[in-house]
Amino acid sequence: MTAPSRKPRVLILSYAFPPDNFAGAARPYRFAKFLQRLGYPVTVIAAGPGARVSQEDNVFRVAGEIYGRPPTNGVSRLVEKAARIVWLPYDEGITWVPRAVALASRWRQETCVLFSTSPPLTTHLAALALQRRYGWKWIADFRDPLTGNPVRCQRRVKWSDRILERVIFSRSDAVIANTDRVLEHWISRSRESAGKFHLVWNGFDPDQILEAAPVPARDYSVLTHTGGMYPQRHPGQLLRTLNRLVKAGEIRPAQLRVRLIGSQSSTYLPDATDFAELTRAGVLEETVERIPPGEVARCLATSDYLLLLDIIAGQTGMQVPSKIFDYIRIGRPILASTTPNSPVERILSESGVPHTCLYPDLGDAERDRRVLEFLRLPNTPVRASETFTTRFDAQHQAEGLADLISGLYSPRTDHAQRVFP
Repeated sequence: MTAPSRKPRVLILSYAFPPDNFAGAARPYRFAKFLQRLGYPVTVIAAGPGARVSQEDNVFRVAGEIYGRPPTNGVSRLVEKAARIVWLPYDEGITWVPRAVALASRWRQETCVLFSTSPPLTTHLAALALQRRYGWKWIADFRDPLTGNPVRCQRRVKWSDRILERVIFSRSDAVIANTDRVLEHWISRSRESAGKFHLVWNGFDPDQILEAAPVPARDYSVLTHTGGMYPQRHPGQLLRTLNRLVKAGEIRPAQLRVRLIGSQSSTYLPDATDFAELTRAGVLEETVERIPPGEVARCLATSDYLLLLDIIAGQTGMQVPSKIFDYIRIGRPILASTTPNSPVERILSESGVPHTCLYPDLGDAERDRRVLEFLRLPNTPVRASETFTTRFDAQHQAEGLADLISGLYSPRTDHAQRVFP
């Protein structure tokens, strides 16, 4: 097939999209913005409340069940609930799929490229249906993998995920991983599709100014974590270390505040004793409710230290918490709970920002030593390295994505995996 005379329309299927306050909405937003700047007509189809299609600029929303919004009509709610019980316990939006497909038919006469991003998996199901119906090119973007994902741990889901992954790899024209470990995992599992696999890391929006702010006058240091937690990613080991150090007199409660913002971490701790004791001592503060992004940024910018929690159970080292890019741009010392040589550790090492890594298998004495040394670091912000800034700038990444889109009409012959930027 020869290249079209004009740039194809990019139809982005993203269940959440700003102003939705979900971490997964940021990546498709960045791609949509910078692809438009590169001259691509971009249309976004996302989930929204109510039965009617709503539109704001190039973003269309059709009804879909989503946390924090009023439910759709009763029948849809029942179908959604049944699907979550029987087939898709980790993925909302099964009733959104036919609505999204119907809406996309508006552009059936155009040359389009589908860009579906998951989770939830249902975005890829919609893209699969549209590809079969209209023959459009399809790029499947995975913010989390299916197989090898420790969060998707139910046995029946592992079985169905293997089948769905094989179908998506087979039917799509390109598949994007967001870490090198996921890319390696895919290549080892699906060598017949390896020529379709590409790497586009998560990153940051260069238009969004994010930097450290003056720390308020106070008699204690603040260590802040923002965002969700789950059984494979929680601060349990750190809280045990801090509680031990407080009891030993190595840390005075008046010296430190650990702030956990945006998730009920105690739900996921294997033992809540340390959580309760640190809370009573005044060391630990938890804010469960979701707060606006601007307030999150302010809390981070005025913290002395930042806490990053990676997955430390199950199949580790596959993913990178998206907040790492905000943390590094702020530039204050980062305490990371991760595994040796994980993508998290390698990104931190390349960033130039002071950091300390805590591994799951560290002994108590070494863990105590690392935490105490970390808390002695100055809170002076450090500018991220040029290597970090170049690799994770979303504008550069969108340029690579545009190259990939163009290549769908003029396929490469060497089948080499590409890394953008």
